[in-house]
Amino acid sequence: MTIHPDLQRLLERNRAAGGPALQDMTLLDARDAMRAMFVGNGYPVVHPTRVETLSPTGGHFTVTIYRPEHSEGPLPAILYFHGGGYVLGDAKTYDNHSRALAHLLEAAVVFVGYRLAPEHPFPAAVEDAQDAIEWLGSAAKDLAIDPARIAVMGESAGGNLAVNAALHAGRTGALELRGATLIYPVTDARPFAAEPGPEIYRSVEQYGKGTNLEHDEMQWFVTNYLQDPAAIDHPENVLEHQPDLHLMPPTRIITAECDPLRDMGMRFAMALTEAGVESQAECLPGMLHSFMCHGGISGRALRHFFRIVEMLAGDLGK
Repeated sequence: MTIHPDLQRLLERNRAAGGPALQDMTLLDARDAMRAMFVGNGYPVVHPTRVETLSPTGGHFTVTIYRPEHSEGPLPAILYFHGGGYVLGDAKTYDNHSRALAHLLEAAVVFVGYRLAPEHPFPAAVEDAQDAIEWLGSAAKDLAIDPARIAVMGESAGGNLAVNAALHAGRTGALELRGATLIYPVTDARPFAAEPGPEIYRSVEQYGKGTNLEHDEMQWFVTNYLQDPAAIDHPENVLEHQPDLHLMPPTRIITAECDPLRDMGMRFAMALTEAGVESQAECLPGMLHSFMCHGGISGRALRHFFRIVEMLAGDLGK
């Protein structure tokens, strides 16, 4: 289990640069640091797109919609939930990423700006994810989006929110999703409780030190997000305990081999299969957490990005 050389160089560069870990920074500095890292390391070409930001009436979230520059609707769409441990990340952080997806897919990317912790702890982000999918179901036609060709996607913490949104759509009938793509998702918060119980995922022990997602960092994220200790066991934070997993659309889970979250993603894929959901799981060798945002410094990560785009295109009927 060897980290790919491109990403090993990233780790070495970060160590050589020194400086405090995210959890030791002020909140503002941590958000700026993540934005600078993702913009600097991300998809290298910013494609021309049309961008609009909306604040849906009655919601606590925003959406930033990216469309190919010369597109004509109605377009298929990806409802996209970003990563950042429920604490970091915004549309600026993922701007290149979202533009690339819109351009390559010839689709709308609906980026959800959900409320962040610690200012807005659990369940605020889940509520925003559920509200966002209801809003898109009702607003799609007015936005020149084809409501029959919408898929959901989430990375890291956004993977958790994508599942909670998709289940809400299944319960309410707000949307019939074409699929769900979860990239290194946070499916279980329990290993990162303030006082975690016995280790339940080998990858947390293997890769919780010395990679780009330290155990202490994840614990900081979870502590900021789940300010009520009892929330650690809530089914919205331990997704395999959701009682209606069978409502998930066809689901794809992509994990990274050298990521502490690897095993929880693979285990969640098994839970979906047991619930009767059409699911696929793939672990990418040598990859780190956040590899989707490292396409500017790693050719291998960029190739995986393109493969995932191809899979998303299939979901959208492209």
